[in-house]
Amino acid sequence: MKHQYRMYAWTASHFAAKLRGYLNYKGLDYEEKRMWGYDFAVRVPRAIGTVSMPSLQVNTGEWLADTPLIIEELERRHTENSIAADTPRQRMAALLLENWFDDSWMKVSVHTRWSYPENWDNLLRQEWGKALLPFAPSFLREKLAEKTVRKMIMASMPALGIRPGKQELLERWALQHLDTLNTHFDQHDYVMGGRPTIADYACVAPHFPHLNRDPWPKREWLDPRPDLQAWVERTHGGKATNGDLLPGDEIPVTLAPVFEGIFAEFPVYIEKAVALLKRHVANKSLQSGDALPRVLGNVEFPMLDDVFACNAMVYSIWRMQRMQTFFQELTAAEQDSVNAWANQMGRADMFTMDLGPELKRNGVGAALV
Repeated sequence: MKHQYRMYAWTASHFAAKLRGYLNYKGLDYEEKRMWGYDFAVRVPRAIGTVSMPSLQVNTGEWLADTPLIIEELERRHTENSIAADTPRQRMAALLLENWFDDSWMKVSVHTRWSYPENWDNLLRQEWGKALLPFAPSFLREKLAEKTVRKMIMASMPALGIRPGKQELLERWALQHLDTLNTHFDQHDYVMGGRPTIADYACVAPHFPHLNRDPWPKREWLDPRPDLQAWVERTHGGKATNGDLLPGDEIPVTLAPVFEGIFAEFPVYIEKAVALLKRHVANKSLQSGDALPRVLGNVEFPMLDDVFACNAMVYSIWRMQRMQTFFQELTAAEQDSVNAWANQMGRADMFTMDLGPELKRNGVGAALV
């Protein structure tokens, strides 16, 4: 390898944008390799045990997988241009935003891409076909992309809650948050102030490849919001900054509507997912080390003035448990400060809620500790 890192990914990938923006900001020595059929079927599964996009190969032969864990490891190895939020409220707020964007906004990414055929017809059909089989005739590779990747994603949409009668709700929800973010980035360069945190890279994951690259959402959603669009471009591009986070451990007032929505909706989804997890473990008499299914079942939770339903993911619970471990590392006084903020937002137990049996990462899923 000529570079220290090689990222296996597609430009259109949700989580590849998260890692790419981070790598660009850190100024790390990396190259990006577009994954093709052999990478999907052989190279990446052989290296990390499953198909995962993005995956990161190190020039020592080591492989890293799962975007939040890749970034966490790279932060340990490369301390320059840190994205850490060192004060307790900002740290926990950034981690909460990361979980929320990674989880809740995947539904928006899938909906805006696949509910509007022009994205496939005008961009993705050719791009993905060429990625999978770069040396095949165009008609063959495009047919393969349609029969594999597109078919698989389209089939997953109902499980994500993207069903007739709920698309309009999801769009109202997304547009309300996009308006808030556009206002916020009119006043601040990044989510927590003058430099990026993990929240910025989680937020750029749906925004760069989906909302600001796919033709329909770019035209309809991002082009009319220039301050948000400018943030997407500088965050994904890794623009250098000399700024800092807001002083006094302040959470930006401009993000209050976003956090109000998170605190009202996201914990309900997690609580119901945990209830399904506990029931599954009890019914199956599972023991330490046993693997868990990726999907637990369907749950309903509030969204704006309505309810939304989607499959509950074990991975979502593991991510919240991971966030809770960071909270437990804080001092008692720092925990009190964070809990006071959570109480102001209406969920005093946001960082202490019961998250069920302890989990560990297992491929793209989880297992019991």
